[in-house]
Amino acid sequence: MNRNKKLLFIACGLLLLISILAGMLIFLLSGKSAGNADGGEAEGAWSARQLRKGLETAVEYDGKYNSYISSPEEARKAIREYGELQREKYSNPKVEEIELEMEKEFGLCAVNLGEMDEATAEDVRRAFSYMYETYPQLHGTLTNFTVGNFYGQSASYTALTRNQVFIIHETDGEFPYVVKYEIILNAAKFFDRGKMLAECERQVADGYWPENTDISSIVVHELGHQLLNVYAMDQYGLEEAWYITEQNADAYSMYVTDSLADNQTVAAELEKRAYGLWQEAYGNTGTVEQFRESISLYARGLQPDGGISYGETFAEAVADVYLNGENAADASRAMVEALEEN
Repeated sequence: MNRNKKLLFIACGLLLLISILAGMLIFLLSGKSAGNADGGEAEGAWSARQLRKGLETAVEYDGKYNSYISSPEEARKAIREYGELQREKYSNPKVEEIELEMEKEFGLCAVNLGEMDEATAEDVRRAFSYMYETYPQLHGTLTNFTVGNFYGQSASYTALTRNQVFIIHETDGEFPYVVKYEIILNAAKFFDRGKMLAECERQVADGYWPENTDISSIVVHELGHQLLNVYAMDQYGLEEAWYITEQNADAYSMYVTDSLADNQTVAAELEKRAYGLWQEAYGNTGTVEQFRESISLYARGLQPDGGISYGETFAEAVADVYLNGENAADASRAMVEALEEN
């Protein structure tokens, strides 16, 4: 009797094991059949990559190199060649024509709009035409204008204006080195034109962005940041800012230090003059916070750490004047006038 029970127990165990193995085999086979012939994801299957389909770019904007660059001209040539390398990663003939025309007209080393649709590319060009005609001092100061993939904390950004070391001397800590001054558009946003335009309407309705905001004015906003950068470079005597040597290293260091959130001396002084104009020339009363907020809610410049970004206030003012001219907020016009005084 005990022997029969033991045999029965073993048989049940074997049946259970066979059932488990059969289930695993069925699961693996069904997963394989659900995929594409090349082992890729199934059509319509959910994945993070599927969500990003059509909203990513092949362009890489953050490459860095070690090399010895002998002159400012060679530095710009290296930046240009990197842009040409990125252009080889996508095929978008009509937009590529716009890229090349922009490089020539505005003194840019590289424009990489990637897989962007032509209508949005024309919006970008329109923004540049306005800003460079209104502020010719911008010419040649921005080295790169590109699209890029934003991940992590930056995934929610619409665009980013920054300076970034691009080529470091072969010997660490030695001069010279090359710096890119670039505007990067978030491909996930700018490659979905309909969604971007809807976002503009929503943000205007909420008062967060200035009246009539569109895709071109978002680019104007970013160029407003660069305009403020150029003004700060001028204040610190920084020339040939893309090629840092022993001769201009101190000026570059002061410029970068001033742009840190804890400093912002140049931007704060500019806002102070604009606030005075807002009161005296335009006859307004109110706090500096009300001055900023009269441009847009975003122009308040509030940061997650509780600080204020004076650059955001200025960039919003520039975009407001672009969009609305004489009908722009008094604070926006005062900001632009304060800059033009200098």
